[in-house]
Amino acid sequence: MKKIIIAAVILACGLWANAEEKVIAYAQLPQSAQDFANANFKDKKLASALMDTTLLSMITEDYKVIYTDGTMLEFDSNGNWKEISAKTSAVPVDLIPEKILKYIKENFGGARVIVLEKDDDGYKVELATKQELKFNNNYIFIGLD
Repeated sequence: MKKIIIAAVILACGLWANAEEKVIAYAQLPQSAQDFANANFKDKKLASALMDTTLLSMITEDYKVIYTDGTMLEFDSNGNWKEISAKTSAVPVDLIPEKILKYIKENFGGARVIVLEKDDDGYKVELATKQELKFNNNYIFIGLD
């Protein structure tokens, strides 16, 4: 049994290690990803669109949109945004949940948000000050990362 578990872990690590990003046409992104990017980043110039390809891509695919200023959007297989990284500028304020934005204004002097991530557990926010904050799905601050 122990050998089977070890073999499964090694196989899983190998599958993730073989991950590659494939350049795709912007039109190949899920429609909801295109709609989100067009609505919120229309003034930015597209550098590339990518699809994460792995042996596991039959289960899930990730997509990235990268702009010439370095801004990056990451989407899940359904085109829902997972991460917005704007390290040379800022995440648009209207994309940051209001309660998170209020918390940052009150406790971090309104520091610029350069990364906004969301997953099943909640949100992660990276500030320009390099502080990383974690919020649950109800936008309640749960700690520094």
